[in-house]
Amino acid sequence: MWLRALARFFKNAARPVSIFIIPHNGMPSLRFNLPVLFLMVFGAVWTATTIWAGYIAGRHFDYYVTKADNKILRTKMAYVSEQVEKGLAYLEMTKRTDSQLRKVLGMDPSMLGKQEALGGPQDSDLADFRRLLDAKAAEIKETTLNNSIQKMQDESRKRLSSYTEITLYLTDRHNSARATPSIWPAEGRVTSQFGYRFHPLRLSNEFHTGIDIANEAGTPVYAAADGVVRHSGWAQGYGMCAVVDHGFGYSTLYGHMSEIVAKEGTAIRRGQLVGRMGSTGTSTGNHLHYEVWTGGLPRDPMKFLQAGAKRAGNFAGLFDGIFGGL
Repeated sequence: MWLRALARFFKNAARPVSIFIIPHNGMPSLRFNLPVLFLMVFGAVWTATTIWAGYIAGRHFDYYVTKADNKILRTKMAYVSEQVEKGLAYLEMTKRTDSQLRKVLGMDPSMLGKQEALGGPQDSDLADFRRLLDAKAAEIKETTLNNSIQKMQDESRKRLSSYTEITLYLTDRHNSARATPSIWPAEGRVTSQFGYRFHPLRLSNEFHTGIDIANEAGTPVYAAADGVVRHSGWAQGYGMCAVVDHGFGYSTLYGHMSEIVAKEGTAIRRGQLVGRMGSTGTSTGNHLHYEVWTGGLPRDPMKFLQAGAKRAGNFAGLFDGIFGGL
């Protein structure tokens, strides 16, 4: 039955259809007799051709858009690569500066050497990166660029860590210099040196644990370094005296004063007034008995005073210039 239906369909499709074209400008009319099957086939072919042409045009459009995007991307990658190369070059300069700073400051460069074993922009890395930039932008690989950026980040972290260490080192040296009793505590003449001497009152040889600086009563007495006043008052033999703890194992004693200005437990700065010279306690006249202790033992104050006279040429003077405003 379906064969008879199909036969009728083709029989009807084979019948012609008249198509008239009637112009409005006086030209003769046109008539076309075309089978229905022909029109159906022509319509299917026309539709397929239109769809195919649209597909091809779309593919070409996407291709050119993608090509343009890739060109822009390569240009951006080339720019980023140049910036990374500049960053690596700056990091290389900071690494050399770091090494020079450590040499000038006398720091152990071993940490710097260990860090180099972990990576970072070496001269060979910079040379390879420059060769990469000399190539076409299309040849710049994302992996290579990411590796260079990672190296730059790692090196930045190491430089920051190293400069933090240098800062802590400088701060420690500065604090140590400020804690070193290196200035004269009072004006006057030295009447008794550090060491064994003949005691004028006991009439015997005794060890003198400091130096005596004689001057008029009321002569200002100054702190020889930064610190904290641990004792301020009377002490057997020393009379009115003050003891200043400077940290880093240093402490100083100022004895036989007529007046104490610095209060116990207060912080004091180098050159700040401690008291005034006098003759209290076991004393034969107006003078300052001055002691310097390190590691729990008395030391010759003259060695520190001589070093203090040269502080403009040593680390203490350098740090005072750098950190003077602190």
